[in-house]
Amino acid sequence: MRINYSMIMIVAFAAIIAAKGPDGFNGALWGDTPEKVRAVTNASSWQPDNTTSRGFPDGMAITAFQSTDQVAGYKASIKYYFSDNRFFQATVTFNFDDMKRYDFNYNVYRSVNEYYNYIRSKTLVFTDDIYKLLLQKYGKKEPVFEGLNPRYMFVNIDKYLNRERWNLRYHPYDYYSKIVTAAYARWDFPETRVTFSVAINAKDKRFDYQLSLISLDMEKTVRKTMDSLRMKGL
Repeated sequence: MRINYSMIMIVAFAAIIAAKGPDGFNGALWGDTPEKVRAVTNASSWQPDNTTSRGFPDGMAITAFQSTDQVAGYKASIKYYFSDNRFFQATVTFNFDDMKRYDFNYNVYRSVNEYYNYIRSKTLVFTDDIYKLLLQKYGKKEPVFEGLNPRYMFVNIDKYLNRERWNLRYHPYDYYSKIVTAAYARWDFPETRVTFSVAINAKDKRFDYQLSLISLDMEKTVRKTMDSLRMKGL
């Protein structure tokens, strides 16, 4: 049997490239200044986010800028985080406000069932799009899950519906209140951690869909500074 060593080398080299993963976001590199990030990403509606300092101890030079754009073909709000004017994180929050305004009657089973199927279908299509795009851009890498895999986040609700469907026809609000689920996936690359999370609570009109990328090296520095500042008050 002849071994094609040139083909093995090509496959191995391709795997190395795929495993490298992102070293920034949307063309901007970790460590870039706000001015450079804005120019490279061609961000629209770029504006300071003055709420960013909340949650960080006094003395930390954390700033953020927000823009609106399309990511993966979906409307989104993007927040760019900087530590000492060095880019270290980007968080994309996707706009699913149409689910909050969906016209239905939660006291009617058929209406609630239609609403649930709409949420379920739209979320799974969106999740599949994100997974495919991450695969195409960064290569095949299995994510780590905390809790549910986003692709299977409706399994428990589906089981509940199959078991209680007859009773729910007479108590549709109970069905509506059970449309609650959350899932989280994480991909760790040499330089960057990519996370994708979904949190749904129909009763509270909460539909949070986020994709976040953070520099692993700079995250360590930021956390070390945070811990040092917080310990001063002990």
